Amino acid sequence: MPDDRRRFLAKLLIAAGGFVAAGAGALRWLLPGVQRPGAEANATAQAADTTNLVWVEGTDPYKNTRAAVAKLGGMGRFVKEGQRVTVLPNVGWARKEVQAACTNPRVVRAVIDMCAEEGAKSITAFCNPCNDIRLCLDLSGIGATIEASAGRFEQVNKNGWRRWEAARGCTHLKEFDVYRLVEDCDVLINVPIAKHHGGSQLTMCCKNLMGAVKDRGMIHQSLDEGIADLAMTIPQQLCVLDATRILLRHGPTGGNLDDTKQTNTLIAGLNPAEVDALGTTLFGQKPAEIRHLALLAKRGFAEIDPAKLSYARVSA
Repeated sequence: MPDDRRRFLAKLLIAAGGFVAAGAGALRWLLPGVQRPGAEANATAQAADTTNLVWVEGTDPYKNTRAAVAKLGGMGRFVKEGQRVTVLPNVGWARKEVQAACTNPRVVRAVIDMCAEEGAKSITAFCNPCNDIRLCLDLSGIGATIEASAGRFEQVNKNGWRRWEAARGCTHLKEFDVYRLVEDCDVLINVPIAKHHGGSQLTMCCKNLMGAVKDRGMIHQSLDEGIADLAMTIPQQLCVLDATRILLRHGPTGGNLDDTKQTNTLIAGLNPAEVDALGTTLFGQKPAEIRHLALLAKRGFAEIDPAKLSYARVSA
């Protein structure tokens, strides 16, 4: 294992306080005899009379985001003063907000504002896009939104990739390149949009991690296994799923407003697969029908049966 990767894992172990923090979920797969991510955090959450998973409905995506994080215990549960935060929205497509191909900019702004309120040292967003990033930022509205906030957007550069080894239990990936902002941060917040995807059926938190890696072609060779491997390897402290307006068909690019549906929903939590499990129901599907979620459940990474998930419902 490269020295920089060892230092990164050691840093997360210290920051997580012995794996109690939410972001340690994926790293548990590096150790023997451990349970699925979320088990220890669930106990902590119960003791604090809070929750690890929340479904929020309301017409204002900014308020929905703040309400969700508040129900999770507040952003202070995830971000401490002086920490470096990386935000990973979906900004991969040159589409307008109403076309539901990119994360709603008001959701991104709410996340940044809450991190700033906790005294984050830096708040940097990025995405490895499929279209020209300048067009993606402009048309989606995310560029202007971040520019007006306490955060900044960093365009990926060829010298910013770091080689990672896949976590134990992965079946397709052995090693892959992750952008430096995932490694050079104390907190990673995953902020995708919920939408249809022609290859993976749906793209939400787990699939959005492909926006943090370099070689998507390699992952596409066995897409569902690759997505599951990313979810197990890349630690995320918080997942915020934007389902304000979802793309029902012809994803991930979309384009036709008839393919979208206004749901005014936001789902947030600690485990990306559990957030996605709830998100799947917005499309009239069962989580077990989504191949990468079924794989993660089989591997013990997450509970994906909505009937067995404990979550709060909030109106904002």
